[in-house]
Amino acid sequence: MFKKAILLAAISTSFATHATSLLTDSETEQVKQIKAQFTNTAELKELTKISSSIFTLTSQTETLQSSITKDKQLYLEYQAKLSEEMLSGTDEQTDFYFGAMKKTSKKIKQNQQKIKQNTETVKQHNNKIVLLNESLRESKKIYNDKLNAIKASVTSRLKKEFANPISISISGKTQCSPYQSIRTCFENKQTTSKLIRDAIETRFGQISITSTTNQFNVDSALMDYDGNVDYQASFNLFVQYNEQIDAQIVKEVGVESFDIKLLSNKPASFYMDGLPVGSGNNVTVKVSKGKYAILAKFDGRQESSIQDIRNPVNLTYNF
Repeated sequence: MFKKAILLAAISTSFATHATSLLTDSETEQVKQIKAQFTNTAELKELTKISSSIFTLTSQTETLQSSITKDKQLYLEYQAKLSEEMLSGTDEQTDFYFGAMKKTSKKIKQNQQKIKQNTETVKQHNNKIVLLNESLRESKKIYNDKLNAIKASVTSRLKKEFANPISISISGKTQCSPYQSIRTCFENKQTTSKLIRDAIETRFGQISITSTTNQFNVDSALMDYDGNVDYQASFNLFVQYNEQIDAQIVKEVGVESFDIKLLSNKPASFYMDGLPVGSGNNVTVKVSKGKYAILAKFDGRQESSIQDIRNPVNLTYNF
């Protein structure tokens, strides 16, 4: 055993291994609570329900319009035949044609009234969609603002921590040659480099960092006759705050953004949460994680869906 065998090391490390969070337990809990608070999908479900109803009503209206067109043509045919019969002086089917015209006219008026009702209902649905989308956007803004506030707090804390050397204490086992002294073993750069890398890996896990170390102190060590050494050591770690660390914070807090693609076989107009995001067959939109109401419109028709977007994805809406 020996105390404080001091080694000055300038070992640059940059790597990624198993998962370890940069957030404290308290910060992680805050993120968890915020995400739980904003997981209410009632508005999205209502949007889905209303969009489905609009689709049904629109399809029904198209069918009714087609029926009206046919019935108007049929009415004209009955009218022409009635006129022919009246002009020819034969009245055999006069009552039939009058009845058929009356029946067809009534059907046309009923369908026109139904179309009017459908149009009014669709208008009311669209007004509801506007309000729901406004509510969703506001909710999403509050959600992102809260997460960004945590991200800013974590960033500030880590920058303060990294402004000074971080004292790292480590203990464990290593293998030395039984024919060399413990001091010689720990003065070997390869040995100390491995211990330092292992310690940083334990501390930072998958986070890619660039750092330097100094004052590697072996506080205690005990070696058996096979060269197995139980040790306790410490050193100072100087961490450089960089883009990799910032990106990791963004990922852990959940405020990262990425591109998604909205695809269609027609040059459609795309909307997300009620706002236009582009037109064409292939539209790229940058989004953050979350649930979105997506609508595609083309030539009076529309396709919609509710998407829980967690990663870059291609979404297709065909007509």
